[in-house]
Amino acid sequence: MKRSLVVLSAIAMFAFAAQAHAAGAMYAGVKAGVNIANVGGDDAPDGTSSRTGFQGGLFIGKHVNDQFGFRVEGLYVQKGAKADVDNGAGGTVEVTEKLDYIEFPILFVYDIKSTESMGFNLFAGPTLGFNMSAKAEDTDIKDSIKSFEFGAAIGAGVEKKMAGGKAIGLDVRYSLGATTVAEDVTVGSTTTSPSIKNHGVGVMASYSIPIGSSK
Repeated sequence: MKRSLVVLSAIAMFAFAAQAHAAGAMYAGVKAGVNIANVGGDDAPDGTSSRTGFQGGLFIGKHVNDQFGFRVEGLYVQKGAKADVDNGAGGTVEVTEKLDYIEFPILFVYDIKSTESMGFNLFAGPTLGFNMSAKAEDTDIKDSIKSFEFGAAIGAGVEKKMAGGKAIGLDVRYSLGATTVAEDVTVGSTTTSPSIKNHGVGVMASYSIPIGSSK
């Protein structure tokens, strides 16, 4: 089921690309960087610290006019957190929870200032995440992690424009899960849904090229 949802999301991304290509005025590229992740929520462990991981992938976007546009990204994002866990001998041991996702941010972009050589923008939108791997150190915990995560991202970017419409950029974003990552827990006849949500700060560098032609 999860693989089917990932495939359908990818198909939707490429369908958007085809439509944007028909309309012209679009761009595509690659980006990569780091995600400084942690977890929060009413049932998250106390005193967690961040896990620094990789995030990166592909993106495609369209300028609707001189100020507004939208962008769809397909990213591999490493999330999770570090927490001190009772070792059973009166002490604690630090355990890293590694939650890796394929994520599709659907972003609305506002260009706040643009010149012939530089551009600055703000962006925000929903994210669709599909869990690919879940481990506590080397122990598989996938059965206790939900396969889908709905969230949001907000951030800002800057780009250096080059000849031929190409550009290199840098963006910083804050992402927040709106749904819990934990599967429901049943004890006896009682089922509870723990509130544990991903959040993180990401920094990514990008390279883009124009595709299609403006009209």
